[in-house]
Amino acid sequence: MSDRLDGNEVCSQDTAVAPLQAPCAYPVFFRTYSRRFQGVRESWEQVCERTVRDLAVLGKFTPAEQALVLEMQQQLKALTSGRWLWVGGTDWIHQPENFSGAYNCTSQRIRDWRGFGLMMDLAMQGAGTGAVLEPQYVSQLPPITTRLEVTVLGQPGDKPAEERQPLTQVERQGQGVVVRVGDSRRGWVQAYQSLLELASDPQSGAVLAVTVDVSQVRPKGEVLKGFGGIANPALLPQLFPRVARILNRAVGRQLTSIECCLLIDEAAATVVAGNIRRSAGMRQFSSEDQEAAGAKANLWQQDEQGNWRIDPDRDVLRMANHTRVFHHKPSREECIESVRSQFYSGEGAVQWAGEAIARSNRDLLDTPEKKARFLELYNTDPQQARGYLRELLLAQGS
Repeated sequence: MSDRLDGNEVCSQDTAVAPLQAPCAYPVFFRTYSRRFQGVRESWEQVCERTVRDLAVLGKFTPAEQALVLEMQQQLKALTSGRWLWVGGTDWIHQPENFSGAYNCTSQRIRDWRGFGLMMDLAMQGAGTGAVLEPQYVSQLPPITTRLEVTVLGQPGDKPAEERQPLTQVERQGQGVVVRVGDSRRGWVQAYQSLLELASDPQSGAVLAVTVDVSQVRPKGEVLKGFGGIANPALLPQLFPRVARILNRAVGRQLTSIECCLLIDEAAATVVAGNIRRSAGMRQFSSEDQEAAGAKANLWQQDEQGNWRIDPDRDVLRMANHTRVFHHKPSREECIESVRSQFYSGEGAVQWAGEAIARSNRDLLDTPEKKARFLELYNTDPQQARGYLRELLLAQGS
């Protein structure tokens, strides 16, 4: 196969043939998994060689094992993960700061501003992001003490490549602050996190003028040489005033779980526009958090003329699935309520934390009796359940 993909790209010769029952196989492959080198897209055979070679090193495969995995993947009988099809075998994934880019899913308990920055960093690596927004975690966040008045200066691409700095610079100037956004993944994350830190810094005062300079960021269409793909900072200038509006509504108090969710989702929307190629998110709330339970209700509303519109302040909530976490076994009525909500809106998922933890400790809870005992304990006292797992772990070690 050697068809022209657009005005500048061609793909390598490929002897593999997409199954007749999968007519979209080649378009999806070239859109999502074939990397571009010097204007030429990888063939399926080249992707297989790249990804299996690196996988064999990680798994310490024998030559026979490597040959078997390569054959199975070439014949579409067994594949590495989608994440690995994109980053496996690249110089980028061999750098420790990028290791998370090989994972399809991640999870983070949000209890400080670094957690927000990490969520954005993980999303920019293409990993799915999970945020645990239960009150025992978000209550550890500092209160918002300062109203931010944000002005965005310049446009991406204003400065030539040789004048751009990779890291973000935050400078106090008189009564205000200038944030110069760095031209890198880390630079974007630093700029985003800096607004959160400024809003909760007592030294910032009651009101702080913040100028965000985005002129050092590369323009839309420039190739991302490490991760791959094409840059698109279209929504980056809008991120900072939108984040400030969320923070400003919370001046004098701590953020609510939904406000934390909105901050994370604003960053996620910016990342998706930035051409990371995919976004998957999950936000986990307490089962007793009624605001979270109805956060996506009636997102779309109809005006007097019959036109449908989405609430602009809640639009980004669509970036992730919302799940209510039960630390007691949910009742039949609670499960029915969840299913009914999912029928009407697609949302309302519930998670029984005891069952989830039991499944993740299958090696310790290796009999039906042990699992039943653990669930019984967790339903009444999660601390006792944790103690039970520790006892099983010690017994296994002895």
